[in-house]
Amino acid sequence: MDAMRKMDIISIIISLIVTAIVIHNTHGRISRNRYWKIEITMLAGFIFYWAFAVIMLFVFHLSLFWGLGFIGSVIFIYKYWQLQILRFHDLNYSGWYCLFGHVPIVGLYFLYIRFSKKRTALINEFDESIDYLSFLRKNSLYPEISFLSTDGVDFFVNGIKFEYRKYNNHVQYEVSKISLEENKVLEEYCKKNFKQTENAPSYAEKYKISFLDEGSLLENIKRDLHAMVYKDGFVLINGAEVFIRKNYDLYDIVYKREFSPQIKLYSAIEDDGEYCCQTLTKQELVNLIKVFA
Repeated sequence: MDAMRKMDIISIIISLIVTAIVIHNTHGRISRNRYWKIEITMLAGFIFYWAFAVIMLFVFHLSLFWGLGFIGSVIFIYKYWQLQILRFHDLNYSGWYCLFGHVPIVGLYFLYIRFSKKRTALINEFDESIDYLSFLRKNSLYPEISFLSTDGVDFFVNGIKFEYRKYNNHVQYEVSKISLEENKVLEEYCKKNFKQTENAPSYAEKYKISFLDEGSLLENIKRDLHAMVYKDGFVLINGAEVFIRKNYDLYDIVYKREFSPQIKLYSAIEDDGEYCCQTLTKQELVNLIKVFA
């Protein structure tokens, strides 16, 4: 009996550790429809492979597929566990609720809600936006479209920081000379359109270039560089505030109903009264950003 208790305790500890690791590496959410399709596909593929492996082993005496099956099972379990966590996130539950699957009766209830319950909020605490700047760069949208975010009185353009400074009642923004030189489009634009001030010499890696702000520096960058402006996870594109997140291998765009007339219809719209949501392929999202910009 003591040995069995020890095994139970070890099993619980392993479950907690594995769950913690998977939760730490799982971000975002997945809609009910996507969850259904992917879960069924994963389970069908898993069953088909093991049936194939059994045939190879017992009929043709090939054990290679059996060994690969065990490796694949580990990967499958990890991805399957992630899928459950993403679905719980979609319902605004912590990923730790996956552990209820081990509890009799209670586990059946949480199985039911995973498969059947529709999300009630299109924006919740588990939402994470995509890396907008990386998306622009990876999908050939950059440098035609820039990415701008603010941090108090400072702001970033394509990841390059412009620091607010005020001297003798004149506002100027300092930017690293080396960083600016790595972005030729931005460097040429700033030198051509903004008044540069003299900076005292310093170490090369700390040398800054300053541009006077005559009241419209930030607005001019937004307009002339076709910038997507970031704020609290949303990006401002041509006047519309849009939140973009991964929905497994697709993308959700979420926006307030007031912006609906400005958003092209790509798929069925989900509406929770305050926000609207559409699910897009990567190419549709690229096209949407191009249109807005």
